[in-house]
Amino acid sequence: MSGGVKDNRNLCIKPSSFTYNKTTPFFAIYYNYLSFENSMNSVLYIIISNVAVLSCLVPFLMLFSRKMRQVTAYRVLGVYWLFNGLIHFSDIYFFLSFRDTKLDQLLNYYNVLDTPLALLIFACASSGRHRKNLLLSIFLFAVLEVVMITWKGYETISGFGFTGFGVFVVIVYSITGLVQYMRKMEYTSFENSMVFIYGALLFAYGSFLIISLFLHIRGNTPGNSRDSYLLYYISLLISAVITSLGLWSYGLRRHPGMAT
Repeated sequence: MSGGVKDNRNLCIKPSSFTYNKTTPFFAIYYNYLSFENSMNSVLYIIISNVAVLSCLVPFLMLFSRKMRQVTAYRVLGVYWLFNGLIHFSDIYFFLSFRDTKLDQLLNYYNVLDTPLALLIFACASSGRHRKNLLLSIFLFAVLEVVMITWKGYETISGFGFTGFGVFVVIVYSITGLVQYMRKMEYTSFENSMVFIYGALLFAYGSFLIISLFLHIRGNTPGNSRDSYLLYYISLLISAVITSLGLWSYGLRRHPGMAT
């Protein structure tokens, strides 16, 4: 939303989608933010990034409600957002010492799971032919990842082209979910909450794609890096909040038509 800029995720979208190679413009952003020329911008970045990372944990924490745990799609969604929080945990002010450690680097490999996990959320919320198409897409994407990693290495998966393809797939299925929702005349509380999820992931991955294209085209200048990384965390925060509102609305208005 997933996300995403540091290696991804995304969204989600997310920094884990970017390569961990420090020579690339994406990962370079990760190292540039502490050198912001304007101290106010540094403070703003720290506040927004920390709040955004912590907000990623909210959907997972909502699984402590038994109502939420009963829905498979929400369980997958909670794990998805938990991973998004974990891959950014070293950006939290009090955990900066974990940067560049083996644990931090292991989390960068989450980008391999990012797109399949996002599609799995949609599959768990769907039925019939649409679910079969989603499961087939997950399988084919996973096979493609294995082939590319075996053939070209992990950095191919983290590159702009492959990352962009995964983001595009999630965007397409997010739009498909929204279109299917609008075609119906009556909605269950689960469907009403899922429209928040589709919208949140569409916003996250769409923002991620725009920011990535901007960096890819304009280059990684100090100004571009600073602004793009800040915008990324703003989009991550908004996406996590929208997701949490969707889950919260389901918990408030749960009635017959409950999902499983």
